[in-house]
Amino acid sequence: MQPIDGASWLPTEDFGEVDRLESEAVVTSFYQVGIPLWPEHSAYVIRAADGSEQRIRIPLHARSVVLGYLRAPLWMTTLILGIPALLMPARWLPLLIPAALLGVLAAVLTFAAGRLAEGELLRRSLLRRVVGFGAPPELLTAPLRAEIRAQLELMWRTRSPSTGWIEAIDRGEPAEILVALAEYHQDGELLARAHANLANRVWN
Repeated sequence: MQPIDGASWLPTEDFGEVDRLESEAVVTSFYQVGIPLWPEHSAYVIRAADGSEQRIRIPLHARSVVLGYLRAPLWMTTLILGIPALLMPARWLPLLIPAALLGVLAAVLTFAAGRLAEGELLRRSLLRRVVGFGAPPELLTAPLRAEIRAQLELMWRTRSPSTGWIEAIDRGEPAEILVALAEYHQDGELLARAHANLANRVWN
């Protein structure tokens, strides 16, 4: 999507935070005037303990964009309707019901709709332990995926110089780095075997 003509002079702000994993999340930067007008880009944001941020630019994230558009206007409308109903109930009390309904919807979209499913949370937690951040490979650009693949392969060769990582999976070796390698090579068959090996270690 291209920005609105002349919109580049507008300030941008992050909206639509989703997929939170501890100090990491996906956000979308919107051109805005109090409410989001147009998405500029999405990013995988990693926040350090000192407050600094590392931002990995990713393609526009559909769920983040949709929730970015919806959350702020819903909260704003809730306030616009709710404040008069609370301050001048004799005249505006009927507004309290739609304000409450919109407030509930805004809360659901803010605190529930952007959460990771349990399986995806476990997947990204594993990637975070091995790679250093939990962004799934399919969110990243091809050059960054290739760079991380090379780093993982070097880590494996340092750990096990005499055994290739594919051979290790075939032999049933359980290791989180093997799961991450299969993830970053985007090989579904190898990934299933690496997960099965890891599960066998846990249960045996």
